[in-house]
This record gives sequence, structure tokens and C-alpha cells, in this order.
Amino acid sequence: MIAHLRGESSITRKLLDLLGTGHSLGTSCVNVAELERGLRPKERRAAAVLLSRLSYLETSREAALRAGRYQRDWGRVGRTLHTADALVAGTARAHGAVLVTDNRDDFPRRDLQVMRPEDL
Repeated sequence: MIAHLRGESSITRKLLDLLGTGHSLGTSCVNVAELERGLRPKERRAAAVLLSRLSYLETSREAALRAGRYQRDWGRVGRTLHTADALVAGTARAHGAVLVTDNRDDFPRRDLQVMRPEDL
């Protein structure tokens, strides 16, 4: 979302291509909070328009349980998965959504489809 708002035309084209081919785009509570935290004042209007066009994926009990399991499993192998990232992953998985992120290494889950924006 930030890349789109900051004028990265390749990202905007990919988003429009996805929408044009019938895909829906969504976001979660964590993404909305992170977006709000990082917004520049001049980006507020564009962010509001963007968010109004995205589906909102509720962070359900199932998503929260998955998030906790992801953190537990990663902890067992000596890696820390922050709660925000775990909730994003759990929410995407609970909804059967593809998680799109520049930080793919933060989400190496076999049960979760993760893609970088440039791979769309």
C-alpha cells in the first residue's frame, strides 16, 4: 500500500492489473494500523480512497489461533515472529488469501501463499 501511495508506478500497475483480471484486494487491521502510523499528511486523502476500495479481512479467532501457532513454531526453531506479522499471516491464511509483501522472509510458512509485489 505504501509503495502505491508513494508513487511507485510499477506497483500501481500491478494492483490495477489484478483488479482488471477479477482479483479482489484486501487488507487487515494490522495493515491499516501500520499504514496510519506511517502516513505523511499529504497521503491521507489517497490512503482513505485506497482503503475504501479494499476488502477488509477480519482478524477472527481462527486467525488469532494461527498467529499464536506461527509464533510458537518459529520460537521452537529460535526465530522471533512479531505479533503484528503473525496476525497478518494468520488473517491471510484464515481467509485463504495470498499475502503480498516485500518482506517475504518474514513469512516462510508452508500453509500460506506469500508473494512479493514484483512476482505478481
